[in-house]
Amino acid sequence: MALKPMHASHSKVLIGRRYLEHGFLDVAMRLFIGNAALVEKRDWDLLVERLMDRHRIVDAVRVCEIGDVPVPCAQLRALGDGCLRRKDFEGAIRLYELGEAERERWGRVVDLLTARPDQERRAIALAERYLVSEGRPSELSLAAAS
Repeated sequence: MALKPMHASHSKVLIGRRYLEHGFLDVAMRLFIGNAALVEKRDWDLLVERLMDRHRIVDAVRVCEIGDVPVPCAQLRALGDGCLRRKDFEGAIRLYELGEAERERWGRVVDLLTARPDQERRAIALAERYLVSEGRPSELSLAAAS
């Protein structure tokens, strides 16, 4: 049985898989990104999963974009929930935006922000962006006008 010749790029993807199996995410990510057209969807998914396990959110989102795989929205929202419980508003907002959080989560953020007078503008901005549906007048706008 004759072996098919393997191009250098295929070899790099294979080596990237081995690095990923052994937990060397940075090397695997570099090899995958350099040979993105040859990397299989399951490899990208596994890399994203491992990056999320290590809370490397920025890298995971970048890999999703490059590998054309879905962003792990449920995980991002769950991490955002944890940030919100710790009153880490910046972290929660960032994770909710990446995870495309629903109105209920944004409502909790706004509720917690309105309990703090120094966060009034932020609460209004988030409410306008995520809670007020377009096409109907905002209660906040009406209240501000009076």
